[in-house]
Amino acid sequence: MIHVIVLLEAKDADALQAFEKQAVAIMKKYGGKLVAAFEPDASQSSSGNTTEVHYLQFPTIEAFRKYRTDPRHIELTELRKKAILNTTVFVSGRIIDYGK
Repeated sequence: MIHVIVLLEAKDADALQAFEKQAVAIMKKYGGKLVAAFEPDASQSSSGNTTEVHYLQFPTIEAFRKYRTDPRHIELTELRKKAILNTTVFVSGRIIDYGK
């Protein structure tokens, strides 16, 4: 299982919602799921640039790559450009367990 954290700086909330609904449907084809999506509480957060955070899971890195290169996902490029100003993606590497 890989974990993916996505920080989004949105510019059009309606376009973002339209994009994300379609993207989530596509990721399911590859065993991916949107575990959580939230808007950060600006008064409790250290960055004012991020307007939405997503936590995704995929069974493998290959499944994530296939999702990102799926033709239907690529067709959403213009909608994505309308919706999102900036994206930062973090994909899990080595898992660290500090509870041990």
